[in-house]
Amino acid sequence: MFFITTMGKEGKCPRTVGYVETFEEAEDIVLNNKYDIFEYTFDYAVIENVPSGIYQYDHNPNWYKWNHDKECYEKIEKPDFVKNFIGWGIG
Repeated sequence: MFFITTMGKEGKCPRTVGYVETFEEAEDIVLNNKYDIFEYTFDYAVIENVPSGIYQYDHNPNWYKWNHDKECYEKIEKPDFVKNFIGWGIG
């Protein structure tokens, strides 16, 4: 499953907003701010592909940052503040 988690600056207050079966659907939700996942609060979003099982993690998730000028999430490289962390959606 592809878990979508939003969070504030520096990863504060992560909130998993949902999960879907395909990356394409997850990315469409993030890039188009479907269901208003930004909520004027969440500067970052991450999509993690997590298989079923115990202690499963995505070591290379896809990261997005809110662009206030364009009012949308844009894909970015992994932010520095998350370099040593995994498991945002299911920790």
